[in-house]
Amino acid sequence: MHIVALSKYKYPLIQRLHELGVVQMTDVTRTMESPEWAQLLEKHPSDPTIRQITAQVMSFNKILDFFGAVSPLPEDNFFKMLFSPSPPKKMEAEKVYGTKLLERSERLLEEANAAVREPEERLNRVTSELGEISTKVESLEKIRDFRVDLADVVKTDLLTVLIGIAPKERASDMTSKLSEITNGICYIGSKDISQIESVVLVVALSEVSKDVSDSLRRIGFERMDVSGLSGTPAEALSTLGERKASLASEEEFLRSEIKKLAERWRDKLLVHRELLLIERDRLDVQTNFMRTDETFILEGWIPAKSIGSVKEEVLEVTKGYSVVKESNPNPSPDDIPVYLQNPPFIRHFQVLTELYGRPKYHEIDPTFMLAPVFMLFFGIMLTDAVYGVMMAAVGLMLLRGGGRYSSSVKDFGVIFAAIGCATIGFGILTGGYFGDFALKYLGISALRPIIFDPMVDVQLFLILVLVIGLIHLNLGLLIGFAENVKGKQYKDAVGDQFWLFLLQGGIALLMMDMKSIGAVFLLIGVILVAIIHGPLFFFDITGYLGDVLSYARLLALGLATSGIAMTVNILSSMVDSVPFIGIVLGAIVFVVGHIFNWGMNGLGGFVHGIRLHYVEFFNKFYEGGGSEYRPYRIRRELTKE
Repeated sequence: MHIVALSKYKYPLIQRLHELGVVQMTDVTRTMESPEWAQLLEKHPSDPTIRQITAQVMSFNKILDFFGAVSPLPEDNFFKMLFSPSPPKKMEAEKVYGTKLLERSERLLEEANAAVREPEERLNRVTSELGEISTKVESLEKIRDFRVDLADVVKTDLLTVLIGIAPKERASDMTSKLSEITNGICYIGSKDISQIESVVLVVALSEVSKDVSDSLRRIGFERMDVSGLSGTPAEALSTLGERKASLASEEEFLRSEIKKLAERWRDKLLVHRELLLIERDRLDVQTNFMRTDETFILEGWIPAKSIGSVKEEVLEVTKGYSVVKESNPNPSPDDIPVYLQNPPFIRHFQVLTELYGRPKYHEIDPTFMLAPVFMLFFGIMLTDAVYGVMMAAVGLMLLRGGGRYSSSVKDFGVIFAAIGCATIGFGILTGGYFGDFALKYLGISALRPIIFDPMVDVQLFLILVLVIGLIHLNLGLLIGFAENVKGKQYKDAVGDQFWLFLLQGGIALLMMDMKSIGAVFLLIGVILVAIIHGPLFFFDITGYLGDVLSYARLLALGLATSGIAMTVNILSSMVDSVPFIGIVLGAIVFVVGHIFNWGMNGLGGFVHGIRLHYVEFFNKFYEGGGSEYRPYRIRRELTKE
């Protein structure tokens, strides 16, 4: 969509498009680079108000960070966030913008800073002093029993007195070194405080204090800062303890006062910060525009279904003083955004497609095929009705929990519920209820397998999954063939798909005893792939065979789930016979074993179901890598109008 309008309607139009939230703005300068346009238009400059807004946002962040450090907001843990989250707090916000918003924000900042400044400075001073006291206490504890008046540990014009900790084995070196430096005019007293450390008191003339300090430092002497202290270390520790208790009490009082300030000011600051960020978005988007003295030009991508309504809004806001033109992206640029439209249920599976890559603009969206087939694959691999109930229950819990507020949690809630239902269906068909528990241990014959028992009819199970794999692969080949023909990529259509149709058709005809026709199909298929892919064509044939056999993983995981479930049942029945604790122990083995089996094979089913799509299915027709549709819209997290 291309819009030209008078400059006086610029801000109202930007505001309305922001509220509509359907136009993805683009940089006009990329499409108007010709010299003719350069003579008529200039790039729209950045609005100077953005700097003021950014400065205010930083000031808000500083106060809010201070509140967060003293009185942090409660946060849900991971499991609570998924299954029982706290409702997000939404605050009413007046519809204010522009100069009025900036003036209000400035006044709010002044008032908040005035309220917070004094307690913040006092708290910083108290915490700083507490840190200093803790450091001094840690040092003094080492010399608690040392008999010296700390008031005498000072530097005067005549004498310098030092006290600190030194390695015990360097005491003799210290004495000789200092005697040499001071010509014997010094005093050194020491007392062992551990097997490796000694506390050392040094008295020397001030005129050689620098040399003494340098020598001590090389020996490993760590000087203690006892400035401002008096009395013995034990007496100083007592004094510091009293001061620390007093400061801790003051700190607690200040924190309680700051918590009250946070309750009073935090919501207001959060609201105004979000309004400022919205305002900054409105001003910042103008750098994508171009302008003349009286007009401005903007461009953006818009879903075709929204063109009519947006055009009406533009004409209404500009009172008709605008020109709105739409054009189809033909030929399509690489960065055209992709707006996916799927039915509500299928839409939740888009997250799985987008993990591989968003479809390009003219590319088919495979989500509508991925959703039912992924459900089928998962059901086959987990193949237990009770496990399916457990999976569906997790999905419903996600939907009733975090799914109420998070679209991502809702997507996975629907996916888990759907694959759980598919597992229930396949479990009923194969008689899987905690493995063979219902039939063998409870004797419920009505729950016997309906179509086959995976642990007995293994050959039938293998044939079933390979047939499903062939159908799945050929669906991908058919789509890829149609896409190549549509794009007039005939060589790719023949070299990537058509020869496989001939090869598979030939094998099918041979199996139906139509040997002549089948042999012709096979020969033509082999010749085609040999011509197009060259001497290494054999690897294309074996590669496709590997793709087909890859679907045997459905059988492997299905047998693993059933086999482990049966093993858990056997183990729990064995420990059930243990005297006194057998029933309890058997129940523990049963519950833990089946939960483990459900979790591990559920994870395996999810991963391998996705892998069959990404590796075997998608590479037959799907490339991905499309650009996400990111409309210019108001993003509110805390406020509502």
